[in-house]
Amino acid sequence: MPENPPEVALVLLLVPMLGFVINMTAHALLARIFTGGLHVRIQFVSFGLGMVAVVSLLVVLLWQLPFAQEDRIGYLMLHAMIYACIGFGLFNVINANVSSLRVRMLKEYLAAEPAPLSDDVMFARYPASEILAVRLARLIEGQQIYTKDGLYFPRQGGVAMIGKFFAFLRRLLLSKP
Repeated sequence: MPENPPEVALVLLLVPMLGFVINMTAHALLARIFTGGLHVRIQFVSFGLGMVAVVSLLVVLLWQLPFAQEDRIGYLMLHAMIYACIGFGLFNVINANVSSLRVRMLKEYLAAEPAPLSDDVMFARYPASEILAVRLARLIEGQQIYTKDGLYFPRQGGVAMIGKFFAFLRRLLLSKP
């Protein structure tokens, strides 16, 4: 373990980066092994593997240093949050394909200027029912929703928890006191 404070800081800052590399590598491997609509689950598993590596390595490193217990816990939380932010960025990069269709449609609208495309032309190019059917099939295959009596219901778990978390944040941050 380095004795020099700048070296210690550098080692601690590299830990979230190592977690990020583990996250990306695990995602790439798992995505090749498991195909068929498990995209979000693969992302959660690879994120979790990176977090386990970050926390484990930080525990080993921090408990070897002459820090107070509160400092160790603070550094552990700080670097875990750094990794979580980086992991969330990767999650959004991977999920950028959701936005890619919208961007492509906007480009087609803009390319047709000065005479804009009609909605009929765009609906013919991008039939909403087909897009919706593919997305619903992906959600069912990924076990994020299920059908019962012809109706769709969300499953409890990862995506539902994320939705509840963001709904909570929206109420917390945007509601008037």
